[in-house]
Amino acid sequence: MKILGLPGVKFETHQWMQDLFSDLHAPSFEFRVAHYRHWSQAQDPDVSYEASCYVKKSVDFVIAKSLGTYISTIAFDSFNFRAQKAIFIGTPIKRHRANKFMLLLNFVKSVPTVFIQQTSDFNGSFLELSEVIQRQNNATAIEVPGDDHQYEDIKGLPKIISCGLLNHSEQAHGLSMAGFSPFRR
Repeated sequence: MKILGLPGVKFETHQWMQDLFSDLHAPSFEFRVAHYRHWSQAQDPDVSYEASCYVKKSVDFVIAKSLGTYISTIAFDSFNFRAQKAIFIGTPIKRHRANKFMLLLNFVKSVPTVFIQQTSDFNGSFLELSEVIQRQNNATAIEVPGDDHQYEDIKGLPKIISCGLLNHSEQAHGLSMAGFSPFRR
């Protein structure tokens, strides 16, 4: 199974995602974590450029954090990037609002997606996210406590991702871990 990791805007999220992948203990999976150009060139991220790196690419699974979720949707919409399933962590609702959520909704219509969102994430709360995706059959949202957009201290994150890898909605929706609140519409 090919899994693509698209980290957040900060370089530290690259290592965070690599650590997350190693916590999955899935040696038969092929993991690749993207390395963004703006990290080495000290410039603002160029999401169009990053999305273009995935022209006509296909993966079994994309796991994206924050900026990576936006890059995923642009790559899907503009560059024919395809994934069988997705997990979006810390979706930046404010960034997606600029295009009236069309990129995000188009992605979710075609790709079963599990969203993991902090209750009060300053880039978009769980409530804001759930209002956007509530009518999407391919979307499952899981609320986790927090407000810092870091997603570093979520002990069950590897379990949520493992469940998503195995079986999108049935497994993720059935989580019964304390502190997690699955949402499905």
